[in-house]
Amino acid sequence: MSDTNKPADRLTRTRHQSDAQGKPEEDRDDWMKPARRKTARWRIVIRWMIPLFLLLALIGGLIFGYVVIGKQSLSDVFEWKTWQHVIDLVFAP
Repeated sequence: MSDTNKPADRLTRTRHQSDAQGKPEEDRDDWMKPARRKTARWRIVIRWMIPLFLLLALIGGLIFGYVVIGKQSLSDVFEWKTWQHVIDLVFAP
């Protein structure tokens, strides 16, 4: 692998020397900074949104199944003894 094809070199923007001549030093420094990845923020947001949506879908499904299909009251959905009873029915010997 040659020195110009290093992975770190791909993340830096460089200007040709003839373009950089006559420019202030600050402008040349701006072009030598590493390129910023804008997709990193979206990856973080998506990694948090997917589990959040899955949790909301689970809660919505529990409420829909218990209240609409089972015709029970909404307040019973959030009680632990209700789901303990369901678990006992499912895993009964």
